[in-house]
Amino acid sequence: MKQNTFHKYTKIILSFILIASLWSCERDDICASATPTTPHLIIRFYNINERSETKTVRRMNVFEENSSKYILLDKTLDSIILPLRIDALDTTNTTRFIIERDGDYDTDEDDNTVSNIDTLEVSYTPELIYVSRACGYKSIFNNLVASRASDENNWILDVQVINNTINNEDAAHINIYH
Repeated sequence: MKQNTFHKYTKIILSFILIASLWSCERDDICASATPTTPHLIIRFYNINERSETKTVRRMNVFEENSSKYILLDKTLDSIILPLRIDALDTTNTTRFIIERDGDYDTDEDDNTVSNIDTLEVSYTPELIYVSRACGYKSIFNNLVASRASDENNWILDVQVINNTINNEDAAHINIYH
């Protein structure tokens, strides 16, 4: 009888220990996929004659100046998403994008179009924002300024900054008129 009582109390104590150990478990530190991360620059293209009407750019190629890696290659779009480089925090950084329209990378095609290349210069001040222990930090970009380099044959006719702080990807930050 004493042995049955001993087993009974042992089972109860072990059950309490098990419940206590499960109760003290913490949630894993995993950053949820819905958590906002460092946003990209969003650019929308508009018709210079009807400034409220979007206008696609035909056969567009985009790459960062001094880089041979294309961000976008041979796409016809009315908006693009570009990454911004961070060279230093809390100081003005500049990224220059080469944007080509009517790029010809299909050697079998003879459509008599002439490509045109313009340079978009984007300046901004990156700032680190703490998100959480699991996600760490994200960058936002303040004081956004954009302009195009002038040449003899610009296809980008006007550049307008719509939002000078890039803290999300909900809407365009820059409008380009062509």
